[in-house]
Amino acid sequence: MKTETVKLSQVAVNDKNPRTITEPQFKKLVNSILIFPKMLELRPIVVDDMMKALGGNMLYRALSAIAEMSPEGINSRLSNLGGYRKRTEGEREVLKNFWAEWLQNPTATIIKASELSEEEQREFIIKDNVGYGNWDTDALADEWDSEELDEWGLDVLHNDWDTDGEDGEDGGSASGTAADGGAQNGSLQDRFIVPPFSILDTRKGYWQTRKKMWRSLIGDMGESRKDTLITSPEIKYKDLYLKTRADREKLGISFREYLDKYVSDEVKEHEANKVLSQGVSLYDPVLAEVLCKWFTPKKNDKIFDCFAGDTQKGLVFGMCGYEFYGVELRQEQVDINNRVISERKLPVTYVCDDGQNVAQHIKPQSQDLLFSCPPYFDLEVYSDLPNDASNQGSYEDFIKILRNAFTAAVGCLKNNRFAVITIGDMRNKRTGFYYDFRGDIIKIFEAAGMYLYNEIILVETGASTALRASRYMDSRKVSKMHQNVLVFYKGDTTKIKDIFPKIEYSPEEEQLFEQETAADTSAADTSAADDNEQENSNVNN
Repeated sequence: MKTETVKLSQVAVNDKNPRTITEPQFKKLVNSILIFPKMLELRPIVVDDMMKALGGNMLYRALSAIAEMSPEGINSRLSNLGGYRKRTEGEREVLKNFWAEWLQNPTATIIKASELSEEEQREFIIKDNVGYGNWDTDALADEWDSEELDEWGLDVLHNDWDTDGEDGEDGGSASGTAADGGAQNGSLQDRFIVPPFSILDTRKGYWQTRKKMWRSLIGDMGESRKDTLITSPEIKYKDLYLKTRADREKLGISFREYLDKYVSDEVKEHEANKVLSQGVSLYDPVLAEVLCKWFTPKKNDKIFDCFAGDTQKGLVFGMCGYEFYGVELRQEQVDINNRVISERKLPVTYVCDDGQNVAQHIKPQSQDLLFSCPPYFDLEVYSDLPNDASNQGSYEDFIKILRNAFTAAVGCLKNNRFAVITIGDMRNKRTGFYYDFRGDIIKIFEAAGMYLYNEIILVETGASTALRASRYMDSRKVSKMHQNVLVFYKGDTTKIKDIFPKIEYSPEEEQLFEQETAADTSAADTSAADDNEQENSNVNN
C-alpha cells in the first residue's frame, strides 16, 4: 500500500466510528500536530474506496480544526507550547511557514485499504483503536519530562489516576487578579478568590490558570537556587548533558562550549527548571494569595516569616498590598532575594539570621499574620549550617529549632491574629514510619498560647507522583499528594467578626462555590445510592 497526499476536503469522517475524545484531549491532539507536523506523513489516515476514514478520524478532525484557523491564530497557539519555546528562531520560522503554506491548500496524507472486505473494515476500525500493554511508568518518570508528556497527550495522571482539571484548561478560569487585598479595588485587574473550603484543590483549572498568571508576574521560578546551589552546568542541565554527549564528541567541544554555541536561552531555562522542579520546593503563589487575604484584617497589614526561604511568598504579599518581613538563615539566599525584589519597590524585607532570633528583629505584638512553611526535616536539606533545621542529626533536634523559632514568633504577633503554617508529614528514612510532624507543630503552638482554628488540606498536582506510584506500592506506601495548612488563632475568637471584615463575594464567585458544592453533593448521593443498591441486593440474596 502506498501513501498519497490529497486535499483535506476529499476525506470524509466516519460517523460510525465508536472512538470519542474529550475537549481537553482534542486540544492536546491539535497542539501535538501543530508542533510536530512530520507526524502527518508517518501516520497517514486510512480510508476506504469512498475516501471515508477507517483509521485516523481524530486526526482528520484535528486537521479540519486547524484548517479553520488563521496564521496568526496558529502562531499564537504555538507560542504557548513548551516544545515551541525550546526551538531556535530558525526552527520556529520553518514551523510557522509550513502552516502558513498549508492553510492555503489544506492536505492530508492517506493510505487506501481497498483490499479489505466490509467485515474486515469493521474489524480494523476497532483494532486500530485498541491499545495493548501498559506504560513503564518508572521509565517515563526517569527519561521524560512530565510537562512534555502532558503536552504530547499522554494523560498518565488524568486517565490512569482519575483526577480532575489537571491541565488548567478545562476546569474553569480565574476571573481577575492576584494583587488585590480588598473587596472593592483591584490593583491589576479584578478581585479573585477560590472556594473557601477545607480542601483546596490545586489541580482545578481555575487554580492552574491563576498559578500561571502569578508565575508570569513574579518571574522567579527558583532563581534563588539556580546559580548558587546548582553551579555545575552538567547538573543544572542534566538531561541536556546526557542527550548531547554523542554530538559533543563528534564536534570535539566541551559541554560549556556546546551550551554557548548551540543552545538557546529558552531551552536552557526549560532544562534548568526541570532540575529545580525535581529537587526544590517553591511555595504555591495562589495559596499565598488566598491565605493572606483570608487571614489578615486589611491591606497594608504586616506579615512575617521566621523561615522565609525564597522570594515566592514575599513577592505575593508585597504585590497584594501587604508589608512582609522575612528572616532567612542562608546569606546567599537573602542576597538573591534582595536582588530579586530590589527593582520592584515593594514593602518586602529580608534579613539574614537564625529564625530562632526572630524576636531580635521584630517588636513584640507588632505583626498581623505569621505565615510560614518550615523545613520538612531532612526531606530537602538547604545547607550544611549547624543551625539549619533541615541539617539536624535527629528529628528531636529539628523540632527543638522549630519550637524555639515559633515560640519567639508568636510573641511578635498581635493579639486576635492568625498564624498560617504549611506542613507536610514525612517519613523516617530508616523505618519508613511517619513522624507526627503535624501533632508536634500543634503542640508547639498550643504551648505558646495559640490553638488550632482551621485545618486545610492542600491537594497538589501529582504528575511525577502518579508516574512513580506503582513503585511506591512495592513497599505498600501510598503516594502522598497533599499538604496540611494549619491555621492557629491567638486571642478571643468572639472578636474575629469585629476585627476581620466580611469578605464580599461576587455573583460569579458564589456561582463557582455552588457548582463546587453541587459536584461534591452529587458524587456523595451517587455513592450513597450505590451503597443502598448493594445493601438491598445483599438482603435479597
